[in-house]
Amino acid sequence: MSFRTCSARIAGILAAAACVADAGSLSRDVDFTETYDAGSTDVGHWGLTTNTLRSRVIERTGGHPGGYLYSEVSTPIPTWSTVSKRYQSGGDDPIGQDSIFVGDYYARRINHVSADLRIYQVGSWTRGRTVTLHLVRWEVGSNSVAFEAFYSPPDISAAPTGWHHYDFRVDARSARVPPGWTFRRGDGTPGTDADWATFMHQIDFVGICYWRPGYFYPALGIWKLGIDNIHVGS
Repeated sequence: MSFRTCSARIAGILAAAACVADAGSLSRDVDFTETYDAGSTDVGHWGLTTNTLRSRVIERTGGHPGGYLYSEVSTPIPTWSTVSKRYQSGGDDPIGQDSIFVGDYYARRINHVSADLRIYQVGSWTRGRTVTLHLVRWEVGSNSVAFEAFYSPPDISAAPTGWHHYDFRVDARSARVPPGWTFRRGDGTPGTDADWATFMHQIDFVGICYWRPGYFYPALGIWKLGIDNIHVGS
């Protein structure tokens, strides 16, 4: 995997700052990577599921390379996520604040979401586990899911060791639901090709998780996880 130069990272951070000032309405291409290296900012305010046993910690060494984000959780479906204010009003809490990772994917021509992940301790690794990208559009009026989509690659037979890179093709301007995606409305019915464009105009939740939809998993222990180089863009 190649890594961007320092100047490219600084440019990305400046682009992210502009997006935060006008989240969801940016109408230009975006290419940004959250690195957690010294001097970088925590743009996405990524958190690990709910019911955390330890707060999120930015470790400045041990990442892939440099810094990374670490946390622990006890849950069957551990999920790194970032959300918009539409999905979760955060007030002064940085979790639940708009960032470059949410908003109008169509206008910003988003084609990929990717991240480097590491498992330091596995809670339970059972049949049906993989790394899934989960996107949600939130309906504020009804306080419910309007649309959601999942992309899950083939099952991973055993818990991965060390750092691994996962890349998901989103194709926000596709005229059809892209191949491999499970896409549905909030009522559970399948989303249409026309719905995909509507969906891509407002993404309120981005989750990268160790599970796939349709499976039930036991909660047998504590997950200790790291995430690094979270990318959104072309």
